[in-house]
Parts: sequence; C-alpha cells; structure tokens
Amino acid sequence: MTDLREGLFRFIALAVAAFFIYRGVHNLVIDNGRLNVLMLLISETLTFVWLLFARRPLVRDWSPFTVFISLTAGFGSGLISLEPGLAIVPLYIAAPLQFLALWVVIWGKMSLGRSFAILPANRGVVTGGAYQYVRHPIYAGYLMGHILFLLSSFSIYNFTVYAFITLFQVHRILREERILALTPEYSDYLERVRYRLVPGIF
Repeated sequence: MTDLREGLFRFIALAVAAFFIYRGVHNLVIDNGRLNVLMLLISETLTFVWLLFARRPLVRDWSPFTVFISLTAGFGSGLISLEPGLAIVPLYIAAPLQFLALWVVIWGKMSLGRSFAILPANRGVVTGGAYQYVRHPIYAGYLMGHILFLLSSFSIYNFTVYAFITLFQVHRILREERILALTPEYSDYLERVRYRLVPGIF
C-alpha cells in the first residue's frame, strides 16, 4: 500500500512538472527576455527532480488533509499565471534577486541531500550547511523567489495563489516540525536554531 501511494505521489509530481515546464518554455519562446519566468522555471523544476531522488522516509504523514495541503504548497506554483502582469519592481532588479533566492534553494537542497520531502516526514535530521541559519532554508528561498516573481509580474490572481501557497507552506512547516521534534536530536536543534524562515522574525 505504501509503495502504491509513493508511486502515485511521484507520478502526480511528474505530471505537474511536465505541464509547468511546458508552460514556462512556451512563454520563454514567445519572449526570451522574461528572466523572472526562467528563474521560476528552474526553481520549480529542481523541486520535482529532487523529489524523484529523495530517500524513503522513516515516518511520513499520509493524512488526507496534510496530503492536500502539501501538494498545494509544493506544486501550487504550477497554477501561477506567467503573463507579464504589472511590474511593481522592474525586471532588471527582480531577476537578479530571484537568482539569489534560487541559490538559497539550491544551497538548502544540497545541505539536505536526499532527505528532501514534499509531505511532512522524518528522513533523518539535517543541521549543517544552510540549516545552521534557519530551520527551513529551502522554504525561505521559495518565499523570497515567489515574492520577487509576484512583484515583477503582479496580478490579483497571482497574489491570491501565492497567498494560499504561503499559508499552506507554513502549515506544512509546523506539521513537519511536530514529526521531527519526536527525536531528541531535533529537539536540541530547535534550541540552537530558533527561527524557521527569517532570522529575528519567524
């Protein structure tokens, strides 16, 4: 049963990835100057690739509500409109900052290795690399990249989608921490690294 759920979960991830990559490449062919779309495309594609090579968890939350929240938070960017929208921040400012956000995501994933997960799970506790500074550096990079894309291609629709994604990401973070906090190692880590996403704030 677990293998069937795992296989279905990864199939859904691949289907969403394929659709999002198609949309992103299509938009770049039409306008290859959309560097914000390119950064978003790379970031989201890496999520799906990392998921495929992730190791099986020791403990995973398969409750229907958590699965729905996690899928929406993890793959919700596929619902984003890639139309130019309103540039609140000029592209020549937003795109380089998106590049920095992408590197935060990559650094976090390299620190995590094959312990990456979409569903809240225990794949072992990682405390080194980017995890020395905040408890969820990958989510921090996603948040930064999402905000910058939104500011460079603003629409009410995209704002609404990203608002839901962010709320669901926070729920997923809290659920994941409850699972990991069952281990003494992670409880000690919570004492050493106090902030989840933004030092001094949250």
